[in-house]
Amino acid sequence: MLSLHAGILYQKHKIALEQALRADIGSKSPTEGSRSGMEIDANLRPSAGIQAFVKVAAPLKAIEATLCDSATWAAAGGDAIPPMREYEGARVAKLVDAGAARRLRDSLVCTRVMIAERLGISADDVRLTRSDEGAPHLENAPERSVSISRSGGWTLLALGDGRAIGADVEVMRPLDWRAMLGMVCSEPEAAAFTALAENEPEQTLRAFFTLWTIKEAVLKATGRGLRGGAKTVAVPVEGLAGDAQPLREISVSGVTYSVWSGWEGDVALSVASAFD
Repeated sequence: MLSLHAGILYQKHKIALEQALRADIGSKSPTEGSRSGMEIDANLRPSAGIQAFVKVAAPLKAIEATLCDSATWAAAGGDAIPPMREYEGARVAKLVDAGAARRLRDSLVCTRVMIAERLGISADDVRLTRSDEGAPHLENAPERSVSISRSGGWTLLALGDGRAIGADVEVMRPLDWRAMLGMVCSEPEAAAFTALAENEPEQTLRAFFTLWTIKEAVLKATGRGLRGGAKTVAVPVEGLAGDAQPLREISVSGVTYSVWSGWEGDVALSVASAFD
């Protein structure tokens, strides 16, 4: 059990980390030069009005990841996009910053539309709830596992076959990664990453965002999210700076997860799935 002092320190680190990674960065339009292995989704119904903004990948067995430029989609759709539900509006209303509130609104509605397309139902019929730990759950498709992530104007949805999964997306932006290493990495891991940065300085920021999305995707797959502690997810630094990311196997608390990572322009994303 954490002492009061340790608990306060952890909470301060957690808040600082979330503030740094969830900074108000505005929306970005799709960029060229994808390195993610994601493809335009030609299977969505034209009536959905979302197909031009979506890319998909099947990164792991029985898992499909859908990445959407939700801010641009909502702006293009205007009044034609589905309205928010009451609970979605309540979440949006808590945000003081108008830009952040708009991006969250767009993402929440976009998420329902993407889920509906995958399940072959109407967006109005999607019943998405959350556990006490904050993990999403599909009431009308309980056999499917789901993970959702958003950053800037982008939304990442991962749907699985019931096994534990986690997804994370982050828009790359200038960041004092050295100040954050102590919050997210063990001492050996931080030392290894620093050495990587010295050898490949031009790729350091990309490597850091790959590292972070891997950690958060795995933490989401455990069901605890950031409460599980980023330092508990040990990520080998080999390959983090590369264009083509290898599939990784990462173990946390006796459970092994397969992790896929990729890039769509300046958008980093990772998806984790528990082994059978």
